[in-house]
Amino acid sequence: MTREIWNMNLDWKFHEGDIIERNFNAIHQERYINSQWIKSGNNGVAKWGYADSAWRSVQIPHDFVLQRSAYSEQVPASHGSLVKGIGWYRKSFELPTEDEGKCLRLEFDGVFRDCSVWLNGHFLGRHLSGYTSFSYDITDVANYGGPNVVAVRVDASEFEGWWYEGGGIYRDVRLVKTHRLHVPQWGTSITSEVNEDRSVAVVTIETEVKNDELHDVTFELVTAILDPHSRTVSKVRTTAVIASEERLVLKQVAEVELPLLWSVEAPQLYTARTMLRQANAVVDSYDTLFGIRTIRFDANQGFLLNGEPVKLKGVCCHEDHAGVGMALPAAVHEFRIQRLKEMGGNAYRTSHNPPAPALLEACDRLGMLVIDEVRFTETSEEAMGQLRSLIKRDRNHPSVILWSLGNEEMGIQGRRVGVRILSRLQRLAHTLDPARACTYGMNADWLPITEYHEQNGYHIDVHGFNYMMRRNWNAYDQFREKFPDHCCIGSENASTLSTRGLYKEEHAEPPLLLSEHAKQVCVWSNPRREGIVSGYGETYPVWGAQPEEAWQAAAERPFVAGLFVWTGFDYRGETFPYEYPSVLSRYGIMDFCGFAKDVFYYYKARWTEEPVLHVFPHWDWEGSEGEVIDVWAFTNMDEVELILNGQSLGKRIVPPHGHPEWPVPYAPGRLTARGYKNGELIVTKQLETTSGAAKLELISVRTVLQANHEDVSIVEVRVVDASGRLVPDANQEIWFSLVGPGKVIGTGNGNPVSREDDKKLQRQSYHGLCQVLVQTSGEAGEIRITAQSPGLASTQLVIRSVQADGAAFVPSIGQAAEDGLVPVGLLDAADGGV
Repeated sequence: MTREIWNMNLDWKFHEGDIIERNFNAIHQERYINSQWIKSGNNGVAKWGYADSAWRSVQIPHDFVLQRSAYSEQVPASHGSLVKGIGWYRKSFELPTEDEGKCLRLEFDGVFRDCSVWLNGHFLGRHLSGYTSFSYDITDVANYGGPNVVAVRVDASEFEGWWYEGGGIYRDVRLVKTHRLHVPQWGTSITSEVNEDRSVAVVTIETEVKNDELHDVTFELVTAILDPHSRTVSKVRTTAVIASEERLVLKQVAEVELPLLWSVEAPQLYTARTMLRQANAVVDSYDTLFGIRTIRFDANQGFLLNGEPVKLKGVCCHEDHAGVGMALPAAVHEFRIQRLKEMGGNAYRTSHNPPAPALLEACDRLGMLVIDEVRFTETSEEAMGQLRSLIKRDRNHPSVILWSLGNEEMGIQGRRVGVRILSRLQRLAHTLDPARACTYGMNADWLPITEYHEQNGYHIDVHGFNYMMRRNWNAYDQFREKFPDHCCIGSENASTLSTRGLYKEEHAEPPLLLSEHAKQVCVWSNPRREGIVSGYGETYPVWGAQPEEAWQAAAERPFVAGLFVWTGFDYRGETFPYEYPSVLSRYGIMDFCGFAKDVFYYYKARWTEEPVLHVFPHWDWEGSEGEVIDVWAFTNMDEVELILNGQSLGKRIVPPHGHPEWPVPYAPGRLTARGYKNGELIVTKQLETTSGAAKLELISVRTVLQANHEDVSIVEVRVVDASGRLVPDANQEIWFSLVGPGKVIGTGNGNPVSREDDKKLQRQSYHGLCQVLVQTSGEAGEIRITAQSPGLASTQLVIRSVQADGAAFVPSIGQAAEDGLVPVGLLDAADGGV
């Protein structure tokens, strides 16, 4: 036999709230009196026949906090004002008789948080962290040739961070079946070195082998290296003997001639196919994707990829998206990384926690560099275990270039205790992965913190600097003068606040209230818009900056490896500078749906080579005739000329790292911008006054999906006029319907104060846009999604769902004929007991 990997995401049942019968803290007396409940295998929720017919049917990934859509002013706005709680999950599935004798393991990519897991009434374990992956061996307690039930209790009532974190089994689950001689989870570690002329790469593979047989085993370890075209380009063999119930780590070295290097522009992926052979038969086969590339941080040149300096054009992100919350299918992760790439971004910081494996897989495929970050900066057994699992899980991803040991731990970072903690974490990281450096995100007082660390014997590999202390733009130079041999990055920068499509005050019910903290630390650089977080991006906290300032500080200094903007996308929670009823942040370069804000084009102009000319705001200001409108352009041209209804308003030189702007008395019509480079007209853009909302449009870059229950098309919904122009002030109620082999899994609009139910088939557009997420079923065919709104012409989009090879789903089975606990004796007999 060889390894089997079964998808466990389908056919779960969910119960909102706790089940007192199984609450450890509430049933001590019951268990003491009725001692059968403390015997192994007697957790009724995890036994075949338990009454779950009233439970909701759900698919993993699942965020039950978002699904209930219970907003409350009593929940901190920093957490999105959504009520958290406790929930239970059950899944019934069947295992064939021939699985007996194999090793079986349940793997969870992430459960938020504090979960306990049972199988067939047997307790498997408890996992505290909501962000780390984990697994349980179910070999001994599985029922072969009959029904099995896994039950998971999830307590999401507490927080780990200070942002919206969701709740539930919000990342993938799988069942892995292997021979008793096998490679355990995360059992390979692959590194590579490339010679100077790039003619040969030396690939080092360390493979952990586990023997669950009751006798010693002689075996052969064969590792084949497959290139990006699936051709075998190298193969190594090692023979070894492993004792019963032992683990063994074997090191192999392979050479690859003329390697195809992984890079941001060409993310070439190799496969290491690990095969364990006994008696000339392959008993386990395990694939590991990796990239051949070199990475190095240099005190003078910043970051080098494959020997060439690469400025990190990065963003920090939380994993949270409209319509699905924290439960992002893999296709949504891919959509978000693609959007960042379109902007010119090349780096992603997983702030402030270990990411979903699906996110890193997208970064590997698409060419996005990653800072991979832990959640807790501690040296307890739990925290060290979290760092250990993070590195073992993610160390083969070519996208990962740094391990981040924490973020702004202000209680310890400038003290001896912080020095001891960070030193120990860094030593552990170097032991587990000598190939990568570590960083740590210091807050805005990072220069004195750095001095304290150095004076007390702690040297971080790459200094991570969050923001610019006291807006001192010479701080990088001061660091360079004091520590000329040290490497650094801007690990968190800008924190510019903006709202897509908002340029003047809009009336909101109830009115938005500034937090007391915001009144003290929020900067509105234009007094005309004080108190409004507008689309101009002029607003920021005192520790932050406008994009031009933050990017210039990093761009002009080669020794600064790059910067990471807070944030790539808006996310739930951290509603600064407003309190409830705001439920979203406004830090994003894109909104909660991934729609571009104006500032998106500032970064695109600075981070790409393609001609960029973006002029804003829109040109629909009925009732404001004659009022002066500030017109800005984000561009990488040398000069821009602005023309209103055929009359030139003058050329403006584009300042380095800055933007041109014009005060324009409003008159409806056509606003034209012409961009020049070296005196030559390169690009022209126009804004036109629209004729009012007339119809709807549905647009998606993905209209062909895999019929695998999991693929997703992210559909943009536009309110346009009769000429097809986006109506920028349209806020229509839109209803969706769907026919065909798929379903709507969520909607969104990017409105920071919207408290609409993300799971309903309706949404209000916000400044002319909203979004609907469509997921396939397991059948091929046409999915037709229709959008309708009163007074507007409706529209339809056809998405083709095509059959394709994909992950196999574990065979699910329905509940027992009669709900309620099946007598214990019957279950025992079915399992071969007496």
